[in-house]
Amino acid sequence: MSEEAPSEAVERPPGEIRPRRGPGRVAVALLGLLSLVAVGLAGYLFWRVEWANPVTAVETRLEDRMAGLQATLNDARSTSEAAIAARIATVEETLGEHGDALDASRTAFADAVAEQRRQAPPDARDWRLAEVEYLLRVANNRLLLERDATTAERLLGAADVILEELDDYALFDVRALLAEERLALREVGTANAQTLFLRIEALKDGLGELPARIPEYFGAPDAPGPDAAAPPETPASAWEALLDRLSNLYEFRTREGIAPRPLLRPDEAVYLEFHLRLAFERAQLGALRNDQLLYRQSLASARGWIDEHLDTESPAVQGLRKEIEALLRFDVEAALPDISRSLARLRELAPTALTPGPERGPLGQGPLEQGP
Repeated sequence: MSEEAPSEAVERPPGEIRPRRGPGRVAVALLGLLSLVAVGLAGYLFWRVEWANPVTAVETRLEDRMAGLQATLNDARSTSEAAIAARIATVEETLGEHGDALDASRTAFADAVAEQRRQAPPDARDWRLAEVEYLLRVANNRLLLERDATTAERLLGAADVILEELDDYALFDVRALLAEERLALREVGTANAQTLFLRIEALKDGLGELPARIPEYFGAPDAPGPDAAAPPETPASAWEALLDRLSNLYEFRTREGIAPRPLLRPDEAVYLEFHLRLAFERAQLGALRNDQLLYRQSLASARGWIDEHLDTESPAVQGLRKEIEALLRFDVEAALPDISRSLARLRELAPTALTPGPERGPLGQGPLEQGP
């Protein structure tokens, strides 16, 4: 009974109607259809991208490739720059060490040569260079201490002549500086203090022989000629005739606004000489101290006393006044040029010849001085 029941349930007669299928099978079929549509759309899009527009695809691939290559290049460049910088630092350090060693070798060599030259007897070139240095030092002292630009220029010229005779191209810079300094000295408007002192001293020698101003006399007026009409004669008393006769002996002149200059008495002429000597000595002091105000005021004061109390028509007084005018044109405070550069350059170029040992002074006078 139990085995026949299932067979009855499975086997149906051929004419029996089967029951309808459920909704799950419809959904599965619909999903399958959508999947096929999606696959087809994806294939279509892939075909459009890869095959329908090949230029865009190639450009995209090239851009991606270029981006990758650029990144690789940047990485390689950074690595190379770091390696090169490290290498350069190492090379610079090595070069610095070699440079220090080379400088030390040069210094040692120069010291050895200098020591050898100091121990060796001086040659003719050393003596000539020592003479040039001496001339340059004297020129600097003469200019700074005595303001003697003329003598300083001559000393520089003598030093240049010696350098020209040496005919050493290494001393060309010294000769160029000497040319500039000599030109600057020629353009200086100052005078030598010693020259001014002596010129003023010469003025004081003849002060006692200068003539003083004398009174001026005027003759009687000229008599009228014979053709002139004679004035009508009027009777005059004896008193009026006497006064008229006396008035013809003198003539009085007055100048408005100008006070008459008094004449010096014989005893006052000595005081005038003392005043002039004192003014000239003050001018000498101003020239020695480079005091332009004292120098000019003293000479101007002496000129004023000469014009007021001495005979300006005398040739001696005119010569004295002309000399005072010439002295007033000098400037005792003018700026002096710097002529020490040639001396400094000479010492740089020839230090061994100019700084000998204790036993090598010029002309047997001991070691050379270093100068100012």
